[in-house]
Amino acid sequence: MMSKFRDILDKAEKACNGPRMNTTMPIFLAAALSAAAFASPSQAGNSDWTKTPGGSVRLIVDNPQKGVSEVHGAVQINLDPGWKTYWREPGDAGVPPELALSQEGNIKTYSLGFPAPHRFEDGNSKWAGYKKSVALPVILTLADPSKPAQFKGHAFLGICEAICIPVTAEFDISIDNSPSDALTKTLVSDAFAALPDKASASFGVKSAVRRDDHVKITVQLPADQPQSDLFVAGEGGVTFGMAKLKSREAATAVFSVPVLTGKDKKAVTLNYTLVQGEKAVSGKLEAQE
Repeated sequence: MMSKFRDILDKAEKACNGPRMNTTMPIFLAAALSAAAFASPSQAGNSDWTKTPGGSVRLIVDNPQKGVSEVHGAVQINLDPGWKTYWREPGDAGVPPELALSQEGNIKTYSLGFPAPHRFEDGNSKWAGYKKSVALPVILTLADPSKPAQFKGHAFLGICEAICIPVTAEFDISIDNSPSDALTKTLVSDAFAALPDKASASFGVKSAVRRDDHVKITVQLPADQPQSDLFVAGEGGVTFGMAKLKSREAATAVFSVPVLTGKDKKAVTLNYTLVQGEKAVSGKLEAQE
């Protein structure tokens, strides 16, 4: 058990290695142990809530009809007032949410989706995340849709206020075509409805050019107001910092995004979310040198 706590701490400390973490490590250690200790055992169906200071986390799944290969679910993150959690690429410091399976269980692939985040600035630290309770959509692909599946593993994420608490929420959910309750269906449907729309020629990234340890990104916007923002995540060991607005015209804007890790890689893939007012779109492209 203690080795599991040590793994959680090591992972979170590497992710949250900003200056503010160094002054709170004793509290961070106690909180990490508490977050794991409060976890309720997982059962068939939706997982129980894992309770932690600052909130609670669980995973829910909408059981599919027989023969359907794609299954939808969501990681529910309930946040107490004043607490926050991170986007897929936190920025300067943070714990990005992730899923991990402990066994295959007829699950071929799985992925985690992210609603549009907010930009936060805590002293010298700038990062992307959520300031209210959020549900992260989950897509599962079954290896054999004619057979039951077992979705077993854990969700790992950080919940932060003055301190950052790593949370491991375990789940063991049977996917057996038994009908889900109406509330679960609604919660999963709402999680997917909150995702950004697909980027287009009139609202999305026009070009991304690599310049040493930065990427210059030009975006197309549908209107000159309201204010826009850009969030970028990488792949294959490449991570990015927070985008900085460099220039703005009527329907275009230019951002500069620092490459934090993977600077030696010639090609970098950008997964982005572009926000303008209440609207947001997401897309993916490769930066050109």
